Amino acid sequence: MPPSFLNNPTLFEGTYLEFLGFKISEWNQGYATLEMPVRSDHKNTAGHLHGGVIASLLDVAGALSGSYGETNNFLAVTVNLNCNYMAPHKAAEVLVKSELVSATNSLFFAQGSLLDPVNNRVCAIASGTYKKKLRK
Repeated sequence: MPPSFLNNPTLFEGTYLEFLGFKISEWNQGYATLEMPVRSDHKNTAGHLHGGVIASLLDVAGALSGSYGETNNFLAVTVNLNCNYMAPHKAAEVLVKSELVSATNSLFFAQGSLLDPVNNRVCAIASGTYKKKLRK
């Protein structure tokens, strides 16, 4: 993987990214995959993966899919995220895949899916728009 702020945990220590506890399992030009063990504090009152956690993981994966090799130069700021929930996620692990759809000089567009690998189903899909903002 290219150098990135994500390779330096001290930069997101104490933030929501640390709370989520995901790892980047694949990151290439236009593509990102995240994996995360599901903890009890990731779940809703029904015992399934919380919708906010689902949206967050889809958002991070989308931002990464359009940021390969550039995350030391700019941040990907979410302009819009549309998430559709299709089935409850019940497994102990979660898999998120995202791909870059299109890009301009200042914006990029990504789409992704969150999967329950044990039950072999797509639980949510998302499309996002991200703005490239220079890192200060």
